[in-house]
Amino acid sequence: MPISLSAYIARQFSSWFFGTVAIAAVLVLLIDMMELIRRASSRPNVGLDTLATMAALHLPHILEVTLPFAMLIAAMAVFWRMSRHHELAVARASGLSIWQLMLPGILTAFVIGVIKVLAFNPLAATSLKIFEDMEARYFNKVQNNPLLSNAGLWLKDFSGEHDLIVHASVLNPKDHILRDVRIYRFKSEDRFDTRIDAESAMLTDDHWLLHKVVVISPDAERVQYSSLSIPTKLNWQTIEKSVTNPKSTPVWELPDQIRRIEESGFSAALHRAHFHATLVSPISLCAMVIIAATFAIRQPRRGGLLLIMTYGALAGIGFYILSQIFLRLGQSGQIPAILAAWAPTTCVLMLGSTWLLYTEDG
Repeated sequence: MPISLSAYIARQFSSWFFGTVAIAAVLVLLIDMMELIRRASSRPNVGLDTLATMAALHLPHILEVTLPFAMLIAAMAVFWRMSRHHELAVARASGLSIWQLMLPGILTAFVIGVIKVLAFNPLAATSLKIFEDMEARYFNKVQNNPLLSNAGLWLKDFSGEHDLIVHASVLNPKDHILRDVRIYRFKSEDRFDTRIDAESAMLTDDHWLLHKVVVISPDAERVQYSSLSIPTKLNWQTIEKSVTNPKSTPVWELPDQIRRIEESGFSAALHRAHFHATLVSPISLCAMVIIAATFAIRQPRRGGLLLIMTYGALAGIGFYILSQIFLRLGQSGQIPAILAAWAPTTCVLMLGSTWLLYTEDG
């Protein structure tokens, strides 16, 4: 296949893809901005510049979801345009197969997918984390605050008039118990009040139940208690859901986070499914190209572009729904994470290739 023709097709794919992404970015930014303005209508301390910053930080996360659909639209537009202008017919009359004509588009989709995994995903995860922090600060939304590290679990909690920083070296998620617990209690304006050390802490619906407690204050003697109860606004479901939220974690940090979660006793199925779903992104974009080719290479006799777009959109949405169903099964641990991520894409690639072989190559 001539290099000039390959470059022409790849350039068409890139132009349509980034053009579609740009249009989607503007629409998402406007919609997100309107929603943030609505939420801030009762909060005069939240300025328009803050809302614009939050909308911009939230944008990469939303765009990451829309990239496969942008590739589908771009591929359908390119193939339909080449078919309408008889470029595909001329190329095939010169001896080129449909697979040779699709190859530049597939390679372009794969390269874009690799860039998405290596560069765009970390950007989206980092910006989403900052967005969530700002959302918790300005809209009083419960933050995904647990920090799970090699040193144990760190939590931010509220107890009446005090802010709490809770650290535990050992976790027992099955019994909802933390061991080797240290709690730092702060008054308003971040003024340190007391430190509470406990051998263990059990989280109930609205209290921390501490055992073998030592309370240390800067201006008083240490006091020991056999048990102590502290009000809390946390519950175990909130902690587990926050600990197992992978969307604000860059893909290259997920393996270490999976290891720490499993060592702590939590289920890492959600992280594993998200990790494999991110890795399969380049192949998923290639699958969108094949889906587009099955509908757009042959121009329909009636309906024109609208009919093509309708069929292609329905196929793309069906692929997305199938992927989400398998992903949810993987996140719940009902099927292996690698199967949940790769099975839908593999099925679409096989079905699309079979259809093209049957219709285009006899």
